[in-house]
Amino acid sequence: MTAPFDLALLAAPARRRGIANDLAVAVPLVLAAAGLAWRWQGMAAALAILAFGVALAAGLAVYRARRFDARWVVRRLDAGRADMEDSTDLLLAAPDALGPLQQLQRARLLARLADETGAALAPAWSGRAIAAAWTAGLVIAAAALLWPAARSGETARPDVAAVPGGPPQLVAQQLRIVPPAYTGLPPRTINGLDARAPVGSRLSWSIEYRPAPGAVVLTLLNGERLQLARRGDTFTLTRGLDRSMLYRIGSGDRGAALPLLHRIDAIRDTPPVIRVLDPERTLTQKTSGQRRWTLNFEASDDYGVAAVARLRVIVTKGEGENISFQERTTTLTGSGPARKRRFSASLDIAALGLTVGNDLVAQLIVTDMREPGPQAVRGPSLILRWPPDQGVQGSGLDGMVKTVLPAYFRSQRQIIIDAEALQRERRRLPADRFSQRSNALGVDQSILRQRYGRFLGDEVSEEPSLPTNDAPVAKPKPAAEAPAALPSGHALDDGHDHAPAKSAVFGNASDVLAEFGHTHAEGDANLIDPETRTLLRQALDAMFESERNLRQSAPDQARPHAYVALRLIKQVQEATRIYLARTGPDLPPIDPARRLTGDRKTLGSPRLAPPPREAGDIDAVPAAAWRALAGSGDVQLGALQRWIDRAGGRVGDPLALAAAIDTVARDPGCRACRDRLRGLLWQALATPPAQVQRRATGDAAGRRYLDALR
Repeated sequence: MTAPFDLALLAAPARRRGIANDLAVAVPLVLAAAGLAWRWQGMAAALAILAFGVALAAGLAVYRARRFDARWVVRRLDAGRADMEDSTDLLLAAPDALGPLQQLQRARLLARLADETGAALAPAWSGRAIAAAWTAGLVIAAAALLWPAARSGETARPDVAAVPGGPPQLVAQQLRIVPPAYTGLPPRTINGLDARAPVGSRLSWSIEYRPAPGAVVLTLLNGERLQLARRGDTFTLTRGLDRSMLYRIGSGDRGAALPLLHRIDAIRDTPPVIRVLDPERTLTQKTSGQRRWTLNFEASDDYGVAAVARLRVIVTKGEGENISFQERTTTLTGSGPARKRRFSASLDIAALGLTVGNDLVAQLIVTDMREPGPQAVRGPSLILRWPPDQGVQGSGLDGMVKTVLPAYFRSQRQIIIDAEALQRERRRLPADRFSQRSNALGVDQSILRQRYGRFLGDEVSEEPSLPTNDAPVAKPKPAAEAPAALPSGHALDDGHDHAPAKSAVFGNASDVLAEFGHTHAEGDANLIDPETRTLLRQALDAMFESERNLRQSAPDQARPHAYVALRLIKQVQEATRIYLARTGPDLPPIDPARRLTGDRKTLGSPRLAPPPREAGDIDAVPAAAWRALAGSGDVQLGALQRWIDRAGGRVGDPLALAAAIDTVARDPGCRACRDRLRGLLWQALATPPAQVQRRATGDAAGRRYLDALR
């Protein structure tokens, strides 16, 4: 098959014209932006903007030139040449795919395009856009060149205003910060004197005055003075950063204005943080057949965690007071980035010597890369416990084995969770093991049911009766201590409370109940309203059904009843009338003889004594300053500064408070400065303790009445 005619060759001149046209519009604008960057940011910024702008303009021009393709040529030929007879699209198809008439027409078109080079198809130049772009570029470049010159490193607001013929003028200021090597932060230079830097950084000041003064001094707020070294018209000083500071930099010449305060905040290195990924719980029970214990940790730090950590492993042995500990330490190597490393360990339980009834405790110790003195952090202690064997009591009686239960009652929600987990493990557990665990859950359900049943007056049998017909032998009592006659079938030690015997009255309902039965309408059961009692009884019935299915090794059938019990228990817990006061307040009897007599001998003073206040109250100074700042009077700023030094950690931002004090000292009449200091003092003052407000004395008639009583 013959290839179609390549119309893309005719589009090449148009693509070149389009790229040149776009570059002619974009280049002057890029040059203007580079000129502005060179004027205010230096040659490096200008070259960077120039390279980026030219690359961006060229890329956009090439992308826009993609529109000049073969179909564009077809449209241009059909629109510009009548001899093409609107049939140029025949050149896009292969000759073998055309019919006889189409092939004849295609041959005619090729003969007519024999001398076509494509130059006539190229678009015209965008004269107006090019002229506007070059005009704008020239105007911007001229404005940048004619802008007043600024020296390198000069800030927009020097400390001292430029006054011809006056004291030395600050014309340049720079602060170079070199963080400690362990932080991994690069050095940086700022055109200012306020900064934030890590503790341990090296600070280098570079100050330039015109004319140069005799000396330049850096004065800290605490009075410490450091003189800068002179190199020509530039003064330099290098100092380590150990804590946050407020300072001034100024010349020692007389008549010079007081420089402003500058602040440098020292960022302290925080200790690493350890997070346990596996296991999910601090206490883990050893499972049957488990040979290894897998631990996964994640340690993060603001600058980086050391690649090597220590794993502290402790094995306990013995019981009661005869417990011994075996401690060993292993080394772990972390993986991942320095700021967030992961540590993993797989402990061999048998090799560590863990036995039945003992614990295996693991704790990760990591350090950061601070120099000097890395910070070490201990992670949480993880415990692997090998549960002791329950054992079988050698009493020889079936059903009398007493299992060891936890010291706490299981909640209904926990029973549901354990039952669902047991149902999921059913296929993997032997039948006898499954039955034992299900029966244990039934026992827990029974204990919980009896616990709630006590609120309804249900009886709970604490000890099983003996499986024989032998009755316990009671010790004989002296005649003087012989109990009074009790109702039939009951004794003093049967677990119920009995009042002293009295003669029964024939036909009295309470005497009949006392003689032939028990009453349970006392205690906690009598403190629940009937509606709540109904809900609690339904919950107990659902617990009983759940217990019955669990004891029959059917946790799937017990689950619906357990959910019903949980829902009803929640409704009972949200009831508003469950607990009532059993007895009323025991008030002293009223003496009618003293009423309305005004006798107040045995009564306390109605006046409340003011709260005790120490003589040297630390908040007395800021409180007095806070009140003084509300007006226009003088404030004891020196005493306030000494209070800041004594307050220590009570003040959230002592540097901001000290700077506000300095601002008020420089301009006592500044209302905004006084309000700012007053607001900071209010935040620093301790919250006063709550005091009882005295009652209003009342009107004139009420006061006369109270005076008459006195």
